Order: sequence, then structure tokens, then C-alpha cells
Amino acid sequence: FNRATLGVYELGSTFKIFAAAQAMELGLVNPNTMIKTDPPMKIGGHTIGEFKNKNYGTLSVEDIIVQSSNRGTGKLALAIGPIRQQEFLESLGFFTHTPFEIVEARGGAPLLPKRWTDLSAVTVSFGHGISASPLHLAAGYAAIANGGYAVKPTLLKQSEPRLGPRVMRDDVARAARVMLRKVVTEGTASFGEVPGYYVGGKTGTS
Repeated sequence: FNRATLGVYELGSTFKIFAAAQAMELGLVNPNTMIKTDPPMKIGGHTIGEFKNKNYGTLSVEDIIVQSSNRGTGKLALAIGPIRQQEFLESLGFFTHTPFEIVEARGGAPLLPKRWTDLSAVTVSFGHGISASPLHLAAGYAAIANGGYAVKPTLLKQSEPRLGPRVMRDDVARAARVMLRKVVTEGTASFGEVPGYYVGGKTGTS
């Protein structure tokens, strides 16, 4: 069983950077925009909580990612809206199996909400209510790493990188990379730091 391509999982907080990137792409926020994350936050009769019931207060968009705030990310998702959120995630490849050249990759189709409500938008923004493969996630992060171009994972040797369509502006991808770097240097992924490398990443409870 190939967990990287065939297995689909709720990938948790690793999804949060996509909400931040899209909100910046749409001009709704910038990295320094302040968002109130105080409780309570209720959507569709459901209470949105934080890891270990933390209360982060008012955070910048950058710190929402660094501290991994569910409520902060959820508020970004509500500003984006369910329809635009779906369009963005689809552009990153999260709506179909990855076009990877091994047989079982076709079986790794993501599991999506049957009805994409405001509650769905909030939970999807922090990686729950949607299941995708680790390879989907790697491709999504590659789009941030390469300056904003969609990526189709491949095993085939190529003479040069083949970039897909642009899914976010270069300045947005750059700001997202800074956030992911600060997750390692200041936030929840300090164990990911490697001397000599500018490691960026995101913790997630899947």
C-alpha cells in the first residue's frame, strides 16, 4: 500500500498556508493584517477551537500561520468564501488524483465535502473535512516554493523544469515562504531546523 500516492488523509494544519496564500492573492489581507482569534467562534452550530484550548488573541496573518491558529485561519476562509476556496484548491490539484506515472496513483482521489458550506470552508482551511494524499500536499507546497506555479509530480526525466499555470503571484508565494520559514525558526516546527539550510514547513495533526 503506497501511503504517499494511494493513501488519502485529513492533512490537518499543513493546509493553513493555502488559506493565507489565497487571502493574500485576493488582496483581502497582507502578512501584517491583524485578525481577532478570541473565542467563541461558532459556525453552523459548531464551535471552532484551538489546539489545547489556547487563546492567541489578536494575531497578524503571519502569526496565524506561525502559531497555527484554527480560528484565525477559519476567519480567512470565511473572507475568501466557499466558492473561491474550491477554485483555488482545484488549481493546486486537490480535486483529482495526481497525474503520477504509477498505477496506484489513480486510486488516490481526494475525498471532498458533499456540500461545501461555510463550515466546510472553515474546517477545510485547517485540513479537516477534506482528504488528500501526501503527494497532493507536496505538489501544493511546491507551487509556493517555485514562485506560484502549479506542479504536476512526475517520475520522468526532464531536461528542465516544466511549470504549470500560475496559481498565485510571485510576491504572494514569497510571503508564504517567509511564513513557512518562521514556523521553523519561531513557531511549532523548531525540530525541522537543519544547520546550513533555510528550512520552511508546517506542522499538522492528521
